[in-house]
Amino acid sequence: MLIDIVFNDAFARSLKYYYEQREIERQVISLPLFLGLGDIAQVNLLETRKTLLRIRNTHEPSGNSGTLYQMIVTGAADLQAAAAAGESLRIWWTDLPDDLCGFIWLCEELKGFKAPISMVHVPLTLTQGNTLYQLDSISDLTPPDFDNHHIFRLETQLTQETRLAYSNQWRALKRDNTPVRVVLNGHLLSQPIDFYDRFLLANLSRRQAVEIDEAISNTISFGPSGVPDWWYRHRIDYLVSNKVLAFQEGHHDRVGFV
Repeated sequence: MLIDIVFNDAFARSLKYYYEQREIERQVISLPLFLGLGDIAQVNLLETRKTLLRIRNTHEPSGNSGTLYQMIVTGAADLQAAAAAGESLRIWWTDLPDDLCGFIWLCEELKGFKAPISMVHVPLTLTQGNTLYQLDSISDLTPPDFDNHHIFRLETQLTQETRLAYSNQWRALKRDNTPVRVVLNGHLLSQPIDFYDRFLLANLSRRQAVEIDEAISNTISFGPSGVPDWWYRHRIDYLVSNKVLAFQEGHHDRVGFV
């Protein structure tokens, strides 16, 4: 049985629903590792995700870092077992940092396996007729989109040589271990932890405090794609604690420059 591996849990649910509606038997392994952020240098990569998931949990009321971490551990174990058994694997990814980092990490993990492996590299811009669709996340794909945009036709084989090439890129990122990884002009680059702050600060006013929800919404809408809401909330907390920004508590919490 072909096994799909994805790095976005919302997308995993859409893919599973697509298969269920068509009575297609397929396993989908979800590994929401958020590898565009945080420490990646430890020998046990999954352990590095605990800290990041706790940050996420702080800023997402519905978040449960323990449940999500267990999903990742279970998914990673299922993946290793499937690869060792020679099951066919298919990796889904985009050019957004979390997906791209997940993809090259997986190339490192799977470089020695002989199992047949393919990939679906989903473009962030799709067309249908004379209409252009821009994806901010792979999770923007809905089940009808798979057929409307012929997504499965994008599948290509991922040879062992190609896996080795991408695994070299992962090892270079791991050695650098700068805490933010971004895609600039098609290149995956390491950046300092405050890289995304500039986009957030550009949506604040020097005249008056701005609602935090509004500032983050505008930053996500007009800033780089693929940056989660909770990361901006985490950075606001840091900037407030370092007196770069001033916090105003209220029915709608606000923030502004000191």
